[in-house]
Amino acid sequence: MSKILIVEDEETLRRSLARHLRRRGEEILEAGTCQEAREVLEREPDVDVVLTDVMLPDGQGFTVVDHVHASRAAVIVMTGQAVLDHAITALRHGADDFLTKPFSLEALDHSLERVQSARSLGMAPPASETDLAAWRTEHCPEIIGEDATLMRVFDIVRRVADTDCSVLITGETGTGKELIAQAIHRASGRRKGAFVPMNCAAIPENLMESELFGHAKGAFTGATNAHKGRFQVADGGTLLLDEIGEMDLSLQAKLLRVLQEGEIRPVGESKSHKVDVRVVAATHRDVEEMAETGRFREDLLYRLDVIRIELPSLRQRPGDIPHLVGHFISEAARRRNRNITRIEDAALAALQGFDWPGNVRQLRHTVERMVVLAQGETLTLDDVPARIREASGAAAGGGGGSPILPEAGLDLRDAVEQFENALIVQALERTGWNKNQAASILQMNRTTLVEKLKKKGISKSHVAA
Repeated sequence: MSKILIVEDEETLRRSLARHLRRRGEEILEAGTCQEAREVLEREPDVDVVLTDVMLPDGQGFTVVDHVHASRAAVIVMTGQAVLDHAITALRHGADDFLTKPFSLEALDHSLERVQSARSLGMAPPASETDLAAWRTEHCPEIIGEDATLMRVFDIVRRVADTDCSVLITGETGTGKELIAQAIHRASGRRKGAFVPMNCAAIPENLMESELFGHAKGAFTGATNAHKGRFQVADGGTLLLDEIGEMDLSLQAKLLRVLQEGEIRPVGESKSHKVDVRVVAATHRDVEEMAETGRFREDLLYRLDVIRIELPSLRQRPGDIPHLVGHFISEAARRRNRNITRIEDAALAALQGFDWPGNVRQLRHTVERMVVLAQGETLTLDDVPARIREASGAAAGGGGGSPILPEAGLDLRDAVEQFENALIVQALERTGWNKNQAASILQMNRTTLVEKLKKKGISKSHVAA
């Protein structure tokens, strides 16, 4: 049983919500204004969830959010479509979720489950190495590596899998986002249902709505039969929306409604259908920046990004390359019927010295090529593609030694500034100017990186010029 504070000035709605939640077995507190809410929270510091309207007689719901910010209470904001911007502001202030009026009681139940699951995950202790190893063997044995960054990913996946929280998986192309989504599905209570992947970048814009929600017979030219959409196929299971950043803004609005109400309406039909689907989204893009520039709906981002899983690039875990190479050699040799079991140290060193912009996927393809073209039973340096040998050699041979202090001296602050600027630009260029991934490489918070970029005047257009 949870203790829930409802802050709503419309008495009929407040009593209706309270009655529904009491039937669920929750303990309910009520307030009609910001001031009343603050007084209740001072008397009842152990409130678990605050459900607040965004527009109240004596102020806006943001002030309630600010008041509970220091506590463990989750906050759900209720808003009308006309004042949706206020809900987004509340989310920026620290609210956990929002509901757009009018909403169903089922949508309210789903929202409560989302925020309570997310809060409980944050308080759960990490798994022991032994428990995590056993979990990993059962649910995601195909993901190879022992790096600490990867272990943290596995621990988050283990904790989030058996909830219905929406998950946003970010990472460069080739880092294994779909494999992580599959692991979430396999470790969840939905494992007996379907896992349905959908690449939003691979489907033409004019067919996307039909692919997602289905269509009725005769809904448009060429629709000779009714068609089930991905949501219906994934009913009872998990839907992966890969490359979510490529989805058109108009379709994002429809997706947002589906995530709130759990209902889809096929193209050409007037009737909605209930669906029970866990949505996992994935992208290699910087969706925060896209939201800031109006290319991605900020309200949808908050709804999808309940739990964020950031996958490390291969550059961030070079110690895993020998494990991956050994696994890919065995895999390719078996598939290609080649008797190759090992790789020379010089060849392995060249692979370890390369940047791998395509990450694990590129490494897999490279090793398979080497196995197919190898002359002997051991992979040698000559089997490594020339461009990788050259790039790796340049990386290994460049940048060595200590910096030299000029005879005339130098401005240390200016030298350090230039060095820092160069590293920041390199990190941004390496990640395609994805600030999340660049901040991860530089081991700093994204907000810190953004502040530095503003202060230094560094931008993509500025560097290109």
